Amino acid sequence: MGATLYATMKYRFLLLFLAMFASIGCSDDEGALRGSLEEFYNINYVDVRARLYPSELAVEYIRENGQVPVRVTLRRTEGQPIRTGDYDLGTKGNITGRSGDNDIPPFVGGSLTLEEFSASNGSSIVGEFSARFRTGDDEAALSGDFDTELEVIDNIAGYDADLSYLFDMDMP
Repeated sequence: MGATLYATMKYRFLLLFLAMFASIGCSDDEGALRGSLEEFYNINYVDVRARLYPSELAVEYIRENGQVPVRVTLRRTEGQPIRTGDYDLGTKGNITGRSGDNDIPPFVGGSLTLEEFSASNGSSIVGEFSARFRTGDDEAALSGDFDTELEVIDNIAGYDADLSYLFDMDMP
């Protein structure tokens, strides 16, 4: 009886270990959000997307219904293309969002690090951010990371999205 119990426990432990290992190996997380802000504001999301617009880079944590509770933006300035490196979001960016009927608290400051970035459609973008928000008389923190594909939204000098075919139509 003792040997059978031991074998059963050993077998259960092995199954638990294999299940845990398989779930780690199959994880498709594209990012994570964490921090004291979640005590005041719902930061739950299901997907991460990154979009390069003519005026900014946006990393968006989105919900199943399309709502964006956290949107990290980095403004594009003339003559300074976005590339890998560290950025001060207080001077070159912002963090906005909406969760249910609530806007994210006012952004105070933060930083963004792009570890991997190429301004071409479908390229990998990897990075992290940290930020502070005003919550009454106090501040709350939020940090996150992301690893997703870049979607270039418009034709931008030096970037690879070409939408000129939209303007080559014969008009009557």
